[in-house]
Amino acid sequence: MRPIGAAGNRQRTAWAGLARIEARFLRSRRAVLLLAVAGLLCQAVLNLPIPVLQGLAIDQLILVFHPGVAAGAAPAVTIGLILAAMIACHVARMALGWKVSAMMSRVTLEVVRELTDTLHRKLQRLGMTYFDREPTGRIMARLTSDVGSLLLFLNGGSLQLISDLILAVAISGVLIWLQWRLALIGLLALPLFAVNHRWFAGSIHELSRAMREQVAALYALLSERVSAVRVVRSFTKEDAELAEFDERIDAQRTVGWASLKAVADQGAWATWINGLALVSVLAYGAVLVNHGRLTVGELLAFFGLLTQLYQPIVRLAGAQAMLAATAVAVDGIIEVLDEPEPAAPGTGSLRIVRPNGRLIYRDVSFAYSPGGRPVLDHISLEVEPGMTLGVLGASGSGKTTLLALAPRIYELAEGQGAILLDGQDVRGINLADLRRSVALVPQQAMLFEGTIRSNLTYAAPDADPAALHRALEVTGLEGLVATLPKGLDTPVGERGQTLSGGQRQRLALARALVADPAVLLLDDCTSAVDGHTESVIQAALREFWLGRSRVVVSHKVSSVRDADWILVLDAGRIVEQGTHEALLRLGGHYARTYRQQTAGLLVRVDVPPNGVPADPAPRFGVVAADRSPESSWLATD
Repeated sequence: MRPIGAAGNRQRTAWAGLARIEARFLRSRRAVLLLAVAGLLCQAVLNLPIPVLQGLAIDQLILVFHPGVAAGAAPAVTIGLILAAMIACHVARMALGWKVSAMMSRVTLEVVRELTDTLHRKLQRLGMTYFDREPTGRIMARLTSDVGSLLLFLNGGSLQLISDLILAVAISGVLIWLQWRLALIGLLALPLFAVNHRWFAGSIHELSRAMREQVAALYALLSERVSAVRVVRSFTKEDAELAEFDERIDAQRTVGWASLKAVADQGAWATWINGLALVSVLAYGAVLVNHGRLTVGELLAFFGLLTQLYQPIVRLAGAQAMLAATAVAVDGIIEVLDEPEPAAPGTGSLRIVRPNGRLIYRDVSFAYSPGGRPVLDHISLEVEPGMTLGVLGASGSGKTTLLALAPRIYELAEGQGAILLDGQDVRGINLADLRRSVALVPQQAMLFEGTIRSNLTYAAPDADPAALHRALEVTGLEGLVATLPKGLDTPVGERGQTLSGGQRQRLALARALVADPAVLLLDDCTSAVDGHTESVIQAALREFWLGRSRVVVSHKVSSVRDADWILVLDAGRIVEQGTHEALLRLGGHYARTYRQQTAGLLVRVDVPPNGVPADPAPRFGVVAADRSPESSWLATD
């Protein structure tokens, strides 16, 4: 179980991280910390006289009961004074301990609160690539388990460690003052304690790291499975999920058992070293007493002080797991704090107040990792104010990425083209202003626990009731809200689970309309809505969105056919563009997609007695099978 070099390097890195946390979060509270350390020092000093006073009391009692010594009042008075001094030391230590603990608890809670707030703010500023890369469970573990480990260390472990160090140095000095020969024997055990600590340090640190990974994996599983409980039950996979959960628990238990065993082994060796040293000191002390170089009381005082010296060292073996967990936790916290931020919103950036909504992509290419496969390849497009641009493409063609780049959900690298809003590169625009001007409505409608009103006003808390009413009207939710007993104040549940998929999508769209952006980016956000409702929403949007830009992305022709201009994406490239009619005449990818998506629809053509259809324009829709002589049925191709 020797510590390997890599583990030692990681420990040094973690402790350097702890020094950074101290500099950032504790240094401003230095005065309180110095008072706490002073209190600990006084508490440690007050502990030193107690074994010495006990030894003096023993010697006085021996004088009282020794046959050759006449009884008198002086030894009794001395013993009484000694006992009073011991009581005073204990009372003073109790009062100091309470005060120091209260001060450190308050500082610890303030530091943890500030640290948690800092981590949360940092996560809000990180780019989407970080969240694509890091599992949710790992992020949650850093905000909960890692911060909790640091809290435990600051509130309890650090106090005990500082107190033990102060006490060890002070006791060593007193032991040497009392009897240096005997002190040398007692202090010879310290290198053995150091070797024992070093022997197990690496394995305990590695096991603590493995335990944190197991906790993160368990968090990830719980987060995913609880949110997907409807899917689990719909496929009757409860037993399989329980089996997987048991497997994760067993893996965590295995690592936990290995960690506890390593700590127990280290503690056992520390106890053995402690016992060996005490026996050696007691044996040599008896020799010194026999030769008259040490009294019985002095030996007992020495023995008591030596026990006080060894106790914190043995405790350190038990605290090794906590120290390792703290080092691992600090390592994870520093990883988050050091994660590079893609953009700093606000400072020194161009401010925009009333954008016109002219959006231009100029030779844009994008890959999610440097040197990775391009998701977009030399895309150029232009959306004029008031224009509706449709983007059609299959899954994986780059549609979602195309939209995410405009509000800088993902950052466009230098040399990979430019995206302009009203002629200004979006990378130079104040990020908050940009995202107020360019609103993205994703396909996966994410609602927050609360009410319909709180979700509607999420991006515009001061929106007036007329704006809310209009947004609900455009998205077809006005009738639904009117039937609810609490109206806009109806709770939607966690992630909007009390609403249907289509209702969630429409509420997410209404939320974007309330924000009143200049450019609305719709990422297949009506995929869960029936065709009739989608048509009504699109017609209302065209009326509501006059003079403002709209980009509609979808894999369905019905969602983009009424756009002013349509682009067809395939493997990150624009392969076709034009109006709906022009693309149908072209007979390419768009026309094939159109035929495939309408192949299942039936067209009823009413044929009068003269054999000429009265209305040559087909009317799409599935109609009941009427086989009357006046009608014929055709499947569209």
